[in-house]
Amino acid sequence: MKKKLNASYQFAVVVILIVLGAIVNVYLPWYVMGLVFAALGAVLALPAGAGFRLGFVSGFLLWSLAAVLVNVQHPSSLPERMAKVLPLGGNVMALYAVTGLIGGIYGGIWLWAGARIRQKS
Repeated sequence: MKKKLNASYQFAVVVILIVLGAIVNVYLPWYVMGLVFAALGAVLALPAGAGFRLGFVSGFLLWSLAAVLVNVQHPSSLPERMAKVLPLGGNVMALYAVTGLIGGIYGGIWLWAGARIRQKS
């Protein structure tokens, strides 16, 4: 039987993941965020599909907003140059979207893995 999650619970999980991920990324390397996502996925016993979806949304928002905030706080020409090097046509917003996509896949896989740990075979 599939477990249904209501929208407010899903929103709360996304907010918790973003806050914990941001706190962890301040003090620890970037890859520790995945372990936090997996641990939270195991503790909350999320369904696997919902786990990937919530992890993707959380990772996408966390990484793309972090990239935007870093560029706003410390202006640099690096994002523009990276957008020109990559096949993005010099579009910095597309660079932020690609960064968010990578973070979303990373967060989704780790939260899915944590959710699968708690599921019965």
